[in-house]
Amino acid sequence: MGLEELQREGETLVASAGPYQFTRSRKDAGWGVAFGLAYAAVVVAGIYGYVNRNPDFALINQDYLSDPENCPLHGGRRLREAGQGDLPAFDAGEFMSQAAGWLGAGVALSLLLGAAFLRLFQHLPETMTRATVLIQVAAPLAVGAGMLGSGQGRASLLPLGLAALSGLAFYLWRAEIGLASRLLGVSAHGLAANPHLITTSVLLGVASVAAATPLAAALAGDPVLCCAWGVDPWVKPAAALGALAMLWTLLLANQVRVYVISGTVAQWYFAPPGALHATRGTTRRALGHAFGPSFGSLALSSLVLTITEALRNSAERNAQENQDVLSWVMSCIAQCLAGIVENAQENQDVLSWVMSCIAQCLAGIVEYLTKFATVFMAITGDAFFAAGRRVTDLLARNLLDAFASTIWFTPMVIQLAAFSMAVGWGFASGGVYYLAHRGAAAGVEASPGLNAAVLGGMVGLASLFLLNFLGGVLLAVLDAAFVCWALDRDAQSVSHPEIAQAFDAVPRKGAVVEQPGGGLAYGGLAHEAPAQQRV
Repeated sequence: MGLEELQREGETLVASAGPYQFTRSRKDAGWGVAFGLAYAAVVVAGIYGYVNRNPDFALINQDYLSDPENCPLHGGRRLREAGQGDLPAFDAGEFMSQAAGWLGAGVALSLLLGAAFLRLFQHLPETMTRATVLIQVAAPLAVGAGMLGSGQGRASLLPLGLAALSGLAFYLWRAEIGLASRLLGVSAHGLAANPHLITTSVLLGVASVAAATPLAAALAGDPVLCCAWGVDPWVKPAAALGALAMLWTLLLANQVRVYVISGTVAQWYFAPPGALHATRGTTRRALGHAFGPSFGSLALSSLVLTITEALRNSAERNAQENQDVLSWVMSCIAQCLAGIVENAQENQDVLSWVMSCIAQCLAGIVEYLTKFATVFMAITGDAFFAAGRRVTDLLARNLLDAFASTIWFTPMVIQLAAFSMAVGWGFASGGVYYLAHRGAAAGVEASPGLNAAVLGGMVGLASLFLLNFLGGVLLAVLDAAFVCWALDRDAQSVSHPEIAQAFDAVPRKGAVVEQPGGGLAYGGLAHEAPAQQRV
């Protein structure tokens, strides 16, 4: 297919011969209707419950329920009887009067930190990768050295051993880490070419919170005495449906975000070389497809993720209810293999653990394939299951195993970089505040040190949230770029040489077939040979 011109609103848009489909038919529409009905049912149930609440409930005095003397033997009353009810002397009013401006400034300046985060990954991806690796080795090493210097020889073995193991692992995986840095550079390049994706992702996040708020309100209620209050039989099923509908809504919002980012990146990726305004209207078009022809497919994909998450949580709860010593060790091994960072229970039943492990593995596979199916839907407009089949075949032909074995380094690098920068910014904010207020009179500010610690923690958490959000956008851009490159590779074309060069560096299994001229033979098309890798 050659180039075609699309006339829209008086503007001529030039579409490349790439696989992105501008005109689409509605797919999986019934699932979109099902989501709307489930959402409406929960909201109606919440309104019905509120209108038909027991009028005698108003006779219960909130002050009575809030008094620790009237509570059952837990919470405040238990703490009081145990003599442990004294809390740190933190005055929220004093904190807000003294540090509110500092808090606002710290959070506002974290936006600049986010911009620096993206710029660094765009221009210095290898430096950022090396810095995060160095921090992960240096941090436990510094802790161990400090403990060793203070005379805690045995206790220092754990952080020192962790530093040694981390250093060894990063040394053995240095090639993969170097590749991850180049892939992050590709992702940052794609995001820089489509900067409006940040604003769109933020707005979609706000919209998801707004959509989930009525569902949360439907589940909310006032505190009551557990021994003197009951609910109608319909409430528990309605609450369960509400919880599932809320999870479905939040996962649908995330799928929409992935879809919009992927569709926008694909339009930019497959735009003709030298095309002016290659990114004009791309996000708006992707949003129109997400909430139009593909909404049912997105509802179905998010429902699959909802069921997967529910089964995963059920398996975890079942594993935690049963106990056996052997499975503690097995749980540690399995959770490391599955990439799950959780505190293993001391004892778990072996059978329950095995079922939990299987559920975790299956959930990871489903989530991984669903993500790429969503990316493929954004490009081609296919139905969900059709997109899943096609993208699985596509990736199987184009180094899916190698990409999967390498791609987990990129989230690790982003998360470490985000955590390190957020912690540093939190310490800096709290430290500057303390230096500015440490000489304050006791009557002006009673505890500047505690206020500085709270300020640093809040600024650090806000920065971590922002940086993780930006990191998620970077990873979504990378996934979309990989699928676009795979489509390019299938079509024996190169739309972006710099991106193709980065993905071509992914290590391959098997022999390299070299032509007499030095090129590599793939699909009947010769490519310039990169540095050969022996496998």
